[in-house]
Amino acid sequence: MSTVENPLEQKYNEFVKLLSLLCQYFDIDEEEILALPISTAIRVLVHDTKNSISLLKHLNRKDIKFVSTNTTLPKEKVHLGLVRRINVGVTDGEGGEAKYWPLCNEKYFPMPDEENYLEFEKWWSIEKIFIAPQSALTRKDLVLSVANKDGGAHYDGKVQKKYDDFRYAWSGGSTLVGINSGKARGYDNIPTYPAIRQIAYELLKSLKP
Repeated sequence: MSTVENPLEQKYNEFVKLLSLLCQYFDIDEEEILALPISTAIRVLVHDTKNSISLLKHLNRKDIKFVSTNTTLPKEKVHLGLVRRINVGVTDGEGGEAKYWPLCNEKYFPMPDEENYLEFEKWWSIEKIFIAPQSALTRKDLVLSVANKDGGAHYDGKVQKKYDDFRYAWSGGSTLVGINSGKARGYDNIPTYPAIRQIAYELLKSLKP
């Protein structure tokens, strides 16, 4: 079977634009399901295996510094480094909006000033962005779980337990309890999707400072 050259620079520009557009719609419509194609776009741009080469490696662009916005809140029992908890209009444990929120979305709060620059492997495979007493995830763990196992590009019958531990509304380790009613109000979403959005923010900022 004959082959021809594939215009990788053009494909790279297309994927960066695709990632940017997906992030814009994620923010405008708060459509967290867009985390699924966002995870796949991130994987295509940065992830290498024995059988596939990322666009960044094809173009020799993985030797840059990658932006990390992974923040630490010492008082929290569960580390959710790329997202924050927000609650707006919740009254006595009811109503309003209670969500996990990507740090880059400044609808309610400005982005934290904390920012580091890491070599790719530390950014992708070593730094922990979710830490609970029994589990922890790196960016690689999270992105590949969503992209390869949980609907980004493919569904699998099983996922790793360490990923499963963080894909529920209660996985951040807290609930809102009404002072008078005693009612516990859970969060309206899961922390993994907004964390995917924040990883995309970091990647775009790394590629287009």
